[in-house]
Amino acid sequence: MATNLVQNGTNTLATPVLPGGITNANITTTTNRPYSLSTMDVSTGLTYDAINRKLQLESVLDSVFVDIGADVSLSVSNKIMVPDACIMRLSGESGAKSQILPLENPLAGPGRGGTAEPQSGYERQSTLEYMKVYYNEYSQGVVGEKWGINYNQLDVFKYYAGEQPRLSRWFAEDEDKQYHQALLQRVAWPLTKTGTAIAQTFNSNWFIANLDPASQPTYSSTLNTFMQNIDVAFDAADTGTAGVNANIDLDYLVYLDNYARNTKRIRPVTIGGKQSYVVLLPSSQYYKLLRTTAGQLGEVWQNITKLTDEEQNFPGIVGRVMSLVLVEDTRYPTITCTNSYSDKASGAVAMNVEYVEPGNQDSRNHSVYAASSNASWDIGFLMGAGAIADWTSKPLHFEVDETPEYGKVYGKAAFTERGIQLGCTYDTDTSSNLNLKNFGSIVLAFTAASMAITA
Repeated sequence: MATNLVQNGTNTLATPVLPGGITNANITTTTNRPYSLSTMDVSTGLTYDAINRKLQLESVLDSVFVDIGADVSLSVSNKIMVPDACIMRLSGESGAKSQILPLENPLAGPGRGGTAEPQSGYERQSTLEYMKVYYNEYSQGVVGEKWGINYNQLDVFKYYAGEQPRLSRWFAEDEDKQYHQALLQRVAWPLTKTGTAIAQTFNSNWFIANLDPASQPTYSSTLNTFMQNIDVAFDAADTGTAGVNANIDLDYLVYLDNYARNTKRIRPVTIGGKQSYVVLLPSSQYYKLLRTTAGQLGEVWQNITKLTDEEQNFPGIVGRVMSLVLVEDTRYPTITCTNSYSDKASGAVAMNVEYVEPGNQDSRNHSVYAASSNASWDIGFLMGAGAIADWTSKPLHFEVDETPEYGKVYGKAAFTERGIQLGCTYDTDTSSNLNLKNFGSIVLAFTAASMAITA
């Protein structure tokens, strides 16, 4: 029997075909039969003998907001990686696409005192501010087949069984993008579409590295004016070789803690029993921080091993500085401005904002900062309580639509009615929003750093 397994053929096989349609035109009289994988043509032999029936999925960048994986659930209760307190979750029936949430201001002004200062005529009332939240419809779909040649070739890999995980993963990646958009541009892309049609602008709170608090951009309800103010601040922060002084260091974090707590009055969340802010650091700045401050942080820095179990469970967490819980964000956005900020004095400032799109479509600017040729900024965020408002009117759900061709082709899509926008942002009860207040988040801006090692 052993001899039969390795016996040589006696003739060249002219145009032979094995069962399954595998051609063996190159088999000669010296080729062993039956044929092992090593003696077959690779491209056809693998198909015949060793097919991998598990469909592989390309890896994607991790998210600090949602769990992105092949088997992401379609539930709206997807695991939130940052504390739930940072997400203001709302729900409601379909109908009006907006809700108003009022905020009462504290009583202001001096009191009356002594025997010669009557109260009559000096009574005070509280003024109100409001926050308006929205939702809109959006969806994503795929086309498949139920029978036929294409179906048979793909079904062996369980391709059609993976449609729901693929759609779920798309929505998870898109959800991460929407959270980043909300923190930077106030509303995510679905809210800019017909039905709500809200124009994107920028978060009113900024803390740019290498600038004093008083020099941070002044908010304006006119977008071009606000962009001019940001541009001027960017230009002022650009000092040192390749904007090196607009990178992160320990002093920046200490000042940020004070700025968030005392200047912007961002509402903290409780993490590990302590009042805290979650700081999403762009990966480039995280590694810059490790290099710049290694061995110099002293008692101010608490590394991961010294943190509570609750803090250690945050994916990407790198440590704590005072009230700042630092988390590495691999999907951070970038802003690229006009070179040398030449348009900062005009009314038409150009800023290109880029995010990580679903499916590893990444057009972010990763080049090293240079004001004259690549004025690119890496964007991070500080988040407090209710930093993001997330209103789900209808949870994510599947719908299948049969098309002609005897039911062979079908369309499957997932739909939701949802709005993700900047939270804890209130306007005065007038027609102007010049007094816009944001108590939930701050945009952090750094010049794109070089990862090159220099002497």
